[in-house]
Amino acid sequence: MRRFCRFAFVVLIFNSFLLKGQDVQFSQYYNSALYTNPAFAGTGNNTRFGTNYRTQWTNVAKPYTTFALWGDHFIESARSGVGLWIMRDAQGQTRTHSTEVNVSYSYLIPLENGWAFRPGLQLGFAVRDANYVNALFGDQINNNGVTGAPSTDPILQYNPSKIYANVGAGGLIYNKNFWFGLGLNHLNTPNQSVSNAKGFDLPVLINIQTGYKILLNNPGGVYGKYRPAGMKEVSFTPTLNFKSQGSNNQLDIGFYYKFEPLLLGLWYRGIPILSTNGKPNNEALIPMIGLAQKGWSVMYSYDYTISSLTNQQSGGSHEISIIYEFKVPYRKSSVRRSFPCPNFQRTYQ
Repeated sequence: MRRFCRFAFVVLIFNSFLLKGQDVQFSQYYNSALYTNPAFAGTGNNTRFGTNYRTQWTNVAKPYTTFALWGDHFIESARSGVGLWIMRDAQGQTRTHSTEVNVSYSYLIPLENGWAFRPGLQLGFAVRDANYVNALFGDQINNNGVTGAPSTDPILQYNPSKIYANVGAGGLIYNKNFWFGLGLNHLNTPNQSVSNAKGFDLPVLINIQTGYKILLNNPGGVYGKYRPAGMKEVSFTPTLNFKSQGSNNQLDIGFYYKFEPLLLGLWYRGIPILSTNGKPNNEALIPMIGLAQKGWSVMYSYDYTISSLTNQQSGGSHEISIIYEFKVPYRKSSVRRSFPCPNFQRTYQ
């Protein structure tokens, strides 16, 4: 009976995600920047490659798992950033899979007094497919439990795969310490239903991110024009990421501390002024630890559930990111010096 209840619980979770049409979430949003906002493409002013892995709610029968590969590059001569994001997500007892491929482009517009602005555009596609072999439909259950008979649900007559286009846009304004960005995904509100039934349109995803980098071992700025050779970075960066999609809102707020090469962070996810079923909207506490050295960044974070679901029931969520950034020479050193990007893992600033 316990196994059946757990199975039913997972099916209900799967159905709720399908009906609400929510996107994948990353706790390390700062390490999945292309997914958050296409304007981040090329903001490292170097060539970068990264990978992200997340497993969510490990105590349920089939945890949600997400794997992503990405890369971006800054084209100095064109003041342009280009990026590629590929993501594979598996969710629910039916192991519904989503595969996304997105190409991002941004353009650097220098402003006065060390400020810069980057508009960004994203184009791509997604494929959703489901394996109904282990799925349990309503007509397979009666008062005695599971009947064992095959389902006649009309969804089975359709191909369990759906492909749809994805359009996104964004903007990023920043100086040597501060940044503020707005990302919009699914501007075309694609229909995810394999039968094109109404009510399965994916709502526009709104991402707002901001932060301020405080250099603790050089209070006067960014080490003048250049950081002295061998000088380790010590910085404290409070950050915020707000997401809104349909009727769902989420806020991650916390800080990122760097004592090169050590990286530490702590975030809170929730909006306490809102409530769900009369309970405060508290979701998780997210500690992070990592290392950044010689172009490499490796980070691990854990979502400790503080909602009514409890961490014992959910098992929490694990997330790992690995990023490598190539240091490249620039013909116009002023591009790199005057318009540094607020990129957390970058070690060449």
